Amino acid sequence: MRFSLLLPCFLLFTQASYAKDTQGNALPPGASVETDPKYPPVVSYTLKNGLKLLILEKHFVPTISFTMMFKVGNVDGQPGKTGLAHLFEHMAFKGTKTINSKGYVQEKLALEKVEKAAKALIAEESSERPDAQKLEVLRKAMAEAEAEADKHIAKDEYLNLFKSLGEHGMNAMTSTDYTGYVTSLPSNRLEAWMAIESDRFKNSVLREFYRERSVVMEERRMGESDPNRLMWETLVTNSFSAHPYHNPTIGWMDDLKRLTRTDAEEFYKTFYVPNNATLSIVGDVKPAEVIQFAEKYFGGWQRRELPARTYTKEPPQKSERIVNVFFNAKPALRIAFKNPGMNHPDIYPLMMTTEVLSNGKTGRFYRNLVEGKELALFAAAFPSFPGNRYPSLLVMMGAPKAPHTPEELDAAIMQEIEKIKNEPPTQWEIDKILNNYEAEMIKQLESNPGLGMSLAQNEEIMGDWRYDWKVGEELRKVKPEDISRVAAKYLTRDNRTAVFLKEPLK
Repeated sequence: MRFSLLLPCFLLFTQASYAKDTQGNALPPGASVETDPKYPPVVSYTLKNGLKLLILEKHFVPTISFTMMFKVGNVDGQPGKTGLAHLFEHMAFKGTKTINSKGYVQEKLALEKVEKAAKALIAEESSERPDAQKLEVLRKAMAEAEAEADKHIAKDEYLNLFKSLGEHGMNAMTSTDYTGYVTSLPSNRLEAWMAIESDRFKNSVLREFYRERSVVMEERRMGESDPNRLMWETLVTNSFSAHPYHNPTIGWMDDLKRLTRTDAEEFYKTFYVPNNATLSIVGDVKPAEVIQFAEKYFGGWQRRELPARTYTKEPPQKSERIVNVFFNAKPALRIAFKNPGMNHPDIYPLMMTTEVLSNGKTGRFYRNLVEGKELALFAAAFPSFPGNRYPSLLVMMGAPKAPHTPEELDAAIMQEIEKIKNEPPTQWEIDKILNNYEAEMIKQLESNPGLGMSLAQNEEIMGDWRYDWKVGEELRKVKPEDISRVAAKYLTRDNRTAVFLKEPLK
């Protein structure tokens, strides 16, 4: 196969570069280098506080890509406090005790006054019969407290600092499962990144919290007017009845209105700890130097005991769930089937099932529904949504081509599913999927940011940075009859939730 032929050549090249550039830079005890030619020569090292480092040395361009990945997402929010993971991601750009502050001693006092005023306002707003006059007084007190706190802010100092260092692609993302922070810098900025980001994650100050909460609430309102986001939220909330995947990552509006800075600080202290994080660094670096700086700047980050992640297990679904969403938009369809989880052996033939159905223009959906019957504008399938840490959803989606209806498209998709249950895919279909997967793995190696994100996410969420490569090995073991078997087992009516987007009835 192309993957097995080309990848070792690429890895030999990077390994030679690694050997050359680490002469005289011996790795410390505890560091290990991946030597299996199936995988990139990643250097792994864990600090005493539990922070995991993954370092891949690539000297093609003089840049470094950083990914700090925390195993905390909306699934970890407490009941009544959904959206905290996403809101804290916003707050993580607000600076520290020394960055974005003109003087933290005085600012801290001002922030305490803001919090006191905010809690009083939230309490009144949350009462059964809020007093309008009292609310006006409390809002005025809140505005005055925030204005006083603003005097102590060195606005945008954190972002401007990174701009001066030549950052590229600085961003953050929150999912149901994780929160990640990424950026790329010139290779001579390694120590600067270590100094700034260790300060950020050890000493975050949640200034301007209530303004940022208002930004997230507006984002929530905008999502409610977006038919695509509304469909996804409706699909997830109706598919899960017990497990916290039921909750939207952005949070419920009623929860957002009552979140306090105290809630966010408690969340930060609980989950933003080194033993809940993986740092990947890919690019023009020397691993020994990376480890040295990590020990210097992150070594003093205090580890804490993490709470138990024993969330309510989703009970088996025993009936089909159909939801109609009426919106002034073109019709569309989303279908979800419960999957058994990414650690279950059946997930690999289920991955192949979704690829047989929707792998490009040779996939069955495109050949039969888009081109053949001209019934769909598009149709696609993927094996796991909205997360991978727990059993999730195999999802199918599409949009009917006028004058066809979502119901017609749904019936056609279910026909294709029944067909795959009774007619296993050909070897040609399977070989094509494997070739495409292997090509994507090679392509991933070209992008420092993409590879860094993959390494950190797989290590922190899936338990092994090699996960993507191991998936490829498992996919090669899947036989045509395995695909028909899992389709018959999981893609059933009583394991199905369907959401139809329709134009309002006239």
